[in-house]
Amino acid sequence: MKNIIIGAGLGGLITGILLKQSKPEDEVIIYDGNKIPGGFCTAFDKATTYNDEKIKYTINIPLISSDFWEGEAFALFWDYLGAKNIKWKQIDRLFKYYPIDDEPFLFTQSGTLDLLEKCSSEEEKEKLLKFLKLMKQLFNEIFHKAYMGPTALQAIKMLFTIPTAVKYLMFDKSYADIIDSIGIETPLIKDILKAAEAFMGLDADKISGVGEILMIQSFLERKPVQPTGGDNYQTLSDGLLERFTAIGGKAIFNTTVDKIIFEKKKAKGVVVKGEEILADNVIISTAQDRIKELVSDGKNIPAIKSLIKKIDSLPPPNNDFYTYYLIDKKVVEKYPHLTDVAYHIYRLKPGKDRCNWKLAMSIPDELYNDKYYVLWITMAEQDPNETVRWKELREKDYKKYTEEKEKVAGRYMELLQEVEPIFRENPPLKTLMTFSPASYAPYGSTFPISGLAQTPENFGMNRMAPKQLKNLFISGGASFSGGMWGAIAGAWQGFVAIYKNVYGVEIGEHNVTYSPDLKNLPKKKV
Repeated sequence: MKNIIIGAGLGGLITGILLKQSKPEDEVIIYDGNKIPGGFCTAFDKATTYNDEKIKYTINIPLISSDFWEGEAFALFWDYLGAKNIKWKQIDRLFKYYPIDDEPFLFTQSGTLDLLEKCSSEEEKEKLLKFLKLMKQLFNEIFHKAYMGPTALQAIKMLFTIPTAVKYLMFDKSYADIIDSIGIETPLIKDILKAAEAFMGLDADKISGVGEILMIQSFLERKPVQPTGGDNYQTLSDGLLERFTAIGGKAIFNTTVDKIIFEKKKAKGVVVKGEEILADNVIISTAQDRIKELVSDGKNIPAIKSLIKKIDSLPPPNNDFYTYYLIDKKVVEKYPHLTDVAYHIYRLKPGKDRCNWKLAMSIPDELYNDKYYVLWITMAEQDPNETVRWKELREKDYKKYTEEKEKVAGRYMELLQEVEPIFRENPPLKTLMTFSPASYAPYGSTFPISGLAQTPENFGMNRMAPKQLKNLFISGGASFSGGMWGAIAGAWQGFVAIYKNVYGVEIGEHNVTYSPDLKNLPKKKV
């Protein structure tokens, strides 16, 4: 049997490994238009000069993850995959929030308890405690009791066994609506509860309330971690590719799949560089906004027509600007909290910038040439028309596009200097790089994170189903959730659907992610 996977991000690589190690006799090929694996988890080695000194550094978004610590879900999953885990460090100080007219608030794993002290009354404290209890309940029910993509019988069972989770999944609201419905009056508490939107790529009034709750609770429930010791998310992706090829999988890079071809309501194969390549099964592991282009030739098939209609109905997410600057080591030595906290989130005064009311800054604890750190700023671009403008400018006039990016880098450093006096006294040594909303095009997606918004209409039971046709599947973040966590969980759920529909064996999927005791779990044969 021949399986073709489109996309060598985390989702595609994991699905490829699972297929190949459970059915070694089958052929599994992954195509990706990029030069390296990883999708949005790629990192880039760059070089610059300062004072005639060459400095090699790494561009890597310093994401916080969870469940990778020894003995936790993803660490166990990586062991089952046979892939190398990487070195991780625990993150105890998740973010520090800087309001305009109040003291900074440090959010740690016990930050919710600290937050209770900010309540203005016992009544408000009770409301907040009720919400925190709900977060924990939803997390444990959805990740350990719910069936994702349930059958009719499973859906009925969930109505009786986990009615609260089903209610929130079926009537999902925006995260802002859920926060507002709590009845919290203290503005600082509401801002801190919404602070994650500064680096999550979507505003609190758009993003799925259940999705955001699960993301935040995962950091409170598990050990938040970041790569360390020279490892990064590219290292994680490289390890998956190494495992996939070691067991006989084939990965082809710098090669974009033009489209999927169909015959008799089935996927027949793919077109690559004008050539038809036949396959028994086709698995899509790309960002969501790439899917419509891939399946367009099947638009007369009812299931594909419905999928395209869904994609067209979904709002786009925000886009992001990422700007990087070279910082003198002496600044961090003088102000060690700059690297001790994963993210610094600053509230901007109204009208300061049209993109967002929060600015997020991070300085990963990685020293270059024993002299320099790299400072990272992100701001969310909320207007999809601006994303289009940036893409058109990049295509038509690259010089002007570069000049505009440099202006953005200057502007955001000015904003940071207004809210953080440290950088007024110690300005960066130089600007290194700026990612505009057009910078994601080489990855095959207009938008970072997940390709389309993780809105209430596109999360949980409303997410794209792993099985689209008898032999066409979606495996990865597009069928589960945005971000790295969603790509991994979505890859597992995609594999479960493939294994059931192609090989006729249903793996117990009562846990969203892999666990060693699932029924009918394929044994590693390679």
